[in-house]
Amino acid sequence: PSGRLLAKRQVAPTDPPVVDPNPRGNSRGGRGVVIAGDAIVVANYHTLEVCNRELQVTGTFSLGNFAGIHEIMRRGERLFVASTAINAAAEVPLTAVLDTAAVKTKPTAHARFWWPTEDPTVCEQLGVPCTNYPDKQADNRLRHLNLHNRGRVGHLHLNAVDADGGRLYALLNKPGAILRLDQSGSMEVVLRHRLLEGSHNLEFIAPGRAWVVGTRSGLLLECDIVAGEVRPLINLATTPFAREVGRATAKPVWSWSWLRNRDRSSVPGKGDKAADATARPLFWRGLAVDDNWIFIGTSPAAILGFDRRTFAYRGVVRFSGHVREIVHGIALTS
Repeated sequence: PSGRLLAKRQVAPTDPPVVDPNPRGNSRGGRGVVIAGDAIVVANYHTLEVCNRELQVTGTFSLGNFAGIHEIMRRGERLFVASTAINAAAEVPLTAVLDTAAVKTKPTAHARFWWPTEDPTVCEQLGVPCTNYPDKQADNRLRHLNLHNRGRVGHLHLNAVDADGGRLYALLNKPGAILRLDQSGSMEVVLRHRLLEGSHNLEFIAPGRAWVVGTRSGLLLECDIVAGEVRPLINLATTPFAREVGRATAKPVWSWSWLRNRDRSSVPGKGDKAADATARPLFWRGLAVDDNWIFIGTSPAAILGFDRRTFAYRGVVRFSGHVREIVHGIALTS
């Protein structure tokens, strides 16, 4: 990778603005990103921002049930949104997002939502109590900025959505599961595995096979939906970049779960110890794949490149040396 930076812009929720009580900055920065022709769609906490190739905002799209958006994924003319704070998956017509941006007005098109915590079958499969969100017509975008939101009983941390043919799937970070979402409205847990706990990103690379970034394990994982199996493909913790970060902590880096419990005061770019107490080096997140490359993001902000065929490490592009700065979404364009 050449690492040439073409443009940059700060991403933050402004309409409405967010006063965030979370020391990790729960509403901070850009999240998922997709390419749509000459447009770039990037998510902030509750809004999809549409930009041109110079990253100038040309319009926005937001709905009342967009809260804590994580990943977004484009498949054809459909855009899938993970509304993580309220455990919801959404499907939005791409034209609605782009047309709204063109005229710079508030959107009137509504997404289709799935609410897995309201489904008795899903809750029974996961062993969690059902949770209802009764006021779905209200503006819920700022109602879930709670320090204890992620840790509450029944929270699934649904953080990625993708389609495999005509079927939709969602990644559940907290229980470590993949959920099938049918157009009829029914839902079912189709895969659950300990390596999926705390994971990010969900991208189908072939029918029935999806890749997931194992944030805790430090692995790129392949999920076989039909066989119900999870297989490691790449050990991210053994890359030169991860070992360099490990040397900065005076300990070898075997996994993020090991490193998160160690003193990180010597990580490059570390600032105030109290302010940075929640920062996590080697927090693996962000995935993009084409015919030749696999790109995976991490912290301190960097994108690692791997050969798609052999899974061999090919290099890293660094954006920051500060552990509090991290890659979230990655999208590829020609």
